[in-house]
Amino acid sequence: MKISFNNTEYVLEDFLSRARTIVTIGRMTDEAHNVIAVDDVAMDVFQCQLTKGDDGWRLRLGQWRTECPKGIRSDRQHACSMCRGCCVNVRTANPTYSWRMPSVPMTVNGEALTNEGVILHDGDILRCGGTEMSVKLG
Repeated sequence: MKISFNNTEYVLEDFLSRARTIVTIGRMTDEAHNVIAVDDVAMDVFQCQLTKGDDGWRLRLGQWRTECPKGIRSDRQHACSMCRGCCVNVRTANPTYSWRMPSVPMTVNGEALTNEGVILHDGDILRCGGTEMSVKLG
């Protein structure tokens, strides 16, 4: 599956690995690392996440994030660059995770997205802030 916006196409499967099972989308910032970082100040840093399942790609509003001892939020796959990969919280056996809801709404084909999420289909249109994304199969 592909997501396109701002004349750039992202193949979601290219981002998956044994260590990364979630594709996060959010505003570009130095403090939080999203797999797909969007240069849109109207989008939340922790806007949404995609997971691949047997029924396809599920888009959910918000993201799982770890609590950082320095007060920075990092995604659950890797530590932020502030700790240079040595974040004690991410590397412990029991890190603390919380579901972070964005302050900015998002729609899929004009319908409000929730943290329960929706399965994406070919031709779906995602809107958030000033960004419109299109979904393509294959």
